[in-house]
This record gives sequence, structure tokens and C-alpha cells, in this order.
Amino acid sequence: MVDMTQAMAEFHERQAELVLQAQAETEHLKRAVIGPLGAAGITRVELRFDGCGDSGAVQECECFDADMNTVPCPEVAVAPFEYQVAREPTGDAPLLLPAALDALTYLALERFHPGWEINDGSCGLLVIEVPEASFVLKCSLRYTGYDEHFTGL
Repeated sequence: MVDMTQAMAEFHERQAELVLQAQAETEHLKRAVIGPLGAAGITRVELRFDGCGDSGAVQECECFDADMNTVPCPEVAVAPFEYQVAREPTGDAPLLLPAALDALTYLALERFHPGWEINDGSCGLLVIEVPEASFVLKCSLRYTGYDEHFTGL
């Protein structure tokens, strides 16, 4: 027979471990992307995401220079790290900057808006201001609403 108290305790312990790992990966990715972005002359990054119907994806990554001109995201490797929670397993290959930015977005969504892809889903963007090393997740949560009225005649 399964001891539910023990099973729940183990579940909560594993969840706490995952939260700590996700926090470590998020902090590592935040530090890892700033240097290569700055070296490429990128001052702002906008990562757009959209989710609904139990799926979702980072759909676009736009990088901007100081004059707000769009510039390509460089395909350079970021500092190595053993990722366990990020969506894109790296294996032995180095994690390239575009994949690191995607992984950072997915980690932020899972940490702060779990279920962002379910039902009506969510959309928004992760904005990175490179000179300030600031990261802001803007998330619009969608839902279906309806008004119900009853009138006696």
C-alpha cells in the first residue's frame, strides 16, 4: 500500500529541488547572455512567445543596437553549464546564444507563469535591456469569459 503522506512529502521535495535548479539555470543564463550580447553591440532583446491549446513557443527573437536598428543575434557559445530544467538539452554541444535566449524565456515562463500554454494560453515577451542587465517578462494571460443572464418573463 502506498503511504500518501510519504508520497506527497517526496513530491514536494522533488518540486523544491526543481525550483532551485530552475533558479540556478535562470541566473546562469542571465549572466551568460549579457556578455555576448554587449560584445555584439546589442542593447535590447525582445523575445516574443505565444501559447494556447496546450502548446506554445518562443516565436521571435529581435535584437536591437543603440539606435534601435534590428541586428542579427550572433551564433556564439555561452558559458557552459549543466542544464537540467531548460527545454533544449545541450548534450556535449555548446549552447549557442539564440538557444540560450530561448531557454531563458521558457524557464522564466515556467517559473512565473506555469501553464502559460494551456487552454487559451498566454502571449507576451521577455525584454532584456543589455546595458542595465535588466530582464522583464511581460505576459498577457488569455481566458474565455462569458456573462450569463436569466430573465423572468
